[in-house]
Amino acid sequence: MNSNQVKLVLIISIFIIPFFISFMLLDDYTEDKEWVTTNYGKLIKPVLPINNEVVKTRSNISNTTEFNGKWSLMYYLKNDCLSSCEESIYMLRQVNTALGKDMNRLQRILIHDHNVKHPYNLKELYPGMIYIYDKPNNLHGILSTISENQSSIFLIDPLGNVILKYDEEFQGKKLLKDIKKLLKLSRIG
Repeated sequence: MNSNQVKLVLIISIFIIPFFISFMLLDDYTEDKEWVTTNYGKLIKPVLPINNEVVKTRSNISNTTEFNGKWSLMYYLKNDCLSSCEESIYMLRQVNTALGKDMNRLQRILIHDHNVKHPYNLKELYPGMIYIYDKPNNLHGILSTISENQSSIFLIDPLGNVILKYDEEFQGKKLLKDIKKLLKLSRIG
């Protein structure tokens, strides 16, 4: 081979090798393959919108679109609030406080049916939390379905989409890592 032929082979290989490598890597991204994620919460697929659901808060009847614009941690309480519930509500406040300068980008919401009892005056203990109590409605049905009829914590984006689910026995540090990562990458909320 003379030098002109070597140059030609080199130029052609510069364009062909990337296509060959990408074809070999394409096998890793098929539809049936499970993607590895770095979040600790369970990813809700598909994303579940809760916009425009009418709810009754402690002070008035409102619409869930009022919660838009901020990231939300929604604690869906299925049963009576016992000590584990109190610990979870306390942990949500600690996670919110640990965000530091970003703590105003996140709001905490407790939603439960009007029959659920809690032995504490939660409104006095946790004044920054939004309390939604209502007869079971469409929002309760949505949350009950994805929580598999158990108390759960949901992370909701500023557009009103439920994106992550945590069990009631969540770990605060892992939840905090997920939220910090989302707040860092998010341009909204």
